[in-house]
Amino acid sequence: MANSLNITQKRTFLLQFIGRWYWYLLALAILIATQFPAIVSKYYAHGFFSWLSRGLRWASSTFPNAIGEYLYFFIIIMLIINCIRALFKYKNQYKKGTTITFILKTIALNCLKYLTQLYVIFMLIWGLNYQQSSPAKAFGLEVKDNYSDVAIEQLTLQLIEELNTTRASLTDAELNQLTNSQVFKLAIQEYAQIQQRYPFLQLHNPSLKLSRFPFMGDYLGFLAFYHPITGEAIIRGDVPLLTLPFTTCHEIAHQLGYASETEANFIAFVVGAESHLPLFKYAMQLQLFSYCQNAELGFIAKTGNFENWKKVVERNKALLSPLVLADRKKIKLFFLEKQGLLIPASTSMYNQFLQWNKQAKGMESYDDVLLWALAYRSK
Repeated sequence: MANSLNITQKRTFLLQFIGRWYWYLLALAILIATQFPAIVSKYYAHGFFSWLSRGLRWASSTFPNAIGEYLYFFIIIMLIINCIRALFKYKNQYKKGTTITFILKTIALNCLKYLTQLYVIFMLIWGLNYQQSSPAKAFGLEVKDNYSDVAIEQLTLQLIEELNTTRASLTDAELNQLTNSQVFKLAIQEYAQIQQRYPFLQLHNPSLKLSRFPFMGDYLGFLAFYHPITGEAIIRGDVPLLTLPFTTCHEIAHQLGYASETEANFIAFVVGAESHLPLFKYAMQLQLFSYCQNAELGFIAKTGNFENWKKVVERNKALLSPLVLADRKKIKLFFLEKQGLLIPASTSMYNQFLQWNKQAKGMESYDDVLLWALAYRSK
């Protein structure tokens, strides 16, 4: 009888311990899991997340609008309300004689608990994707750590030739008739094609939505984003059309669990490179050329030779067809008009977020797609 009571007491103590500390235990388990990228890839990215995101996309696709944006607004409003309530609560406690030390300790412990809960939830529904192993092996690639100025110059010249050829196969009438929804449908079709070569890029239950508040992107600095709670890819519809195919393919890559911006850019590059549609091939080439020319000019800038910098810019302009130059000018003007609206803090915060999630270069991680593109084109 005594032995049975002892077992019951131990079991009760254990349950109470887990009930009190399970968020912290889960956080610890996740931290340990991040040290094993292969396990994260197998059991989380290609297991738990794959099925979770598929279900989320199925649910969110039943709504015509991007519910993720409204959900973010709701979360922000509730956060403000709860903060105000907490301030009044602690104010009343202080009036009733509770010491300021005790109140500050309570606030610190509550913040720790809520941040731990937020960390666990974020990592389980999305964040662990940042910790999976590189997809280079799945593509049969050997990606180098850096590129030379010679390789970048060669790639720039190749892309100029390809841009001119691909643009010549597109008519202005075709481009003017295209709509955002048509681009979305074509992007889904492109992923259906690419999965025949790379089965791991199979897309189930696509959920592509136009942003209902695109102007927010002017202040926060986004063209599109993946919503981890709803599984939606939410994309601005006011951007220049020629940026839309690459952006859409990039966001679909996020839906498939490629959290790294470099890897999502690379998946979008592969879809464009393998596409039989001139529109998607051209959109990819435009994006890759921008990264490539920036890298080329970056090498020259390090030497301080401004005359050479101007010569290269003029050379590239002279080699590009008037149609390509006009397309690039249209895109550039769009971003220049929005430049003054961007909140600097939003860029800094996102830069820090990327660095916390294994992307040491932060915002510059997007440019690393050149390393992957060079490896892919050399196959």
